[in-house]
Amino acid sequence: MKIVVLKFGGTSVGTIKKIKKVAEIIASYKRKNYKVMVVSSAMSGVTNELIKKSFEISDNFSDSEYDVLVSSGEQMACSLIAGRLIHNGYKSRSWLSWQIPIFTNGIHKNSRINQIRKNKIFEYLKEGGIPIITGFQGI
Repeated sequence: MKIVVLKFGGTSVGTIKKIKKVAEIIASYKRKNYKVMVVSSAMSGVTNELIKKSFEISDNFSDSEYDVLVSSGEQMACSLIAGRLIHNGYKSRSWLSWQIPIFTNGIHKNSRINQIRKNKIFEYLKEGGIPIITGFQGI
């Protein structure tokens, strides 16, 4: 199985027009018979805006809630990418870390990946699906 992992940063998915372009790039790899996995950041500016809101709410925002908040931007971008791929006739869905799962060590925003259980993702790839995975999350 030929697998390619594509990572898109915030600028690459910064607008709906750019997300449509990203979907075209992903589709071009599918047409070349690659199994495609995608990792996406939040749309440009979204994470900074969410962080700003956390400071406006509290000067003592908890680390665990900070992670929930900033990860929501990635969830949105991943869903939009998957939605566009589905619109274009591809099998796709967004994946959160607990659905894979991706396990981490350490506390909240300073944690590091310890283990990734790849079985579900590989099965989805074999079925022709394109998983769109958040880039910041772990459990």
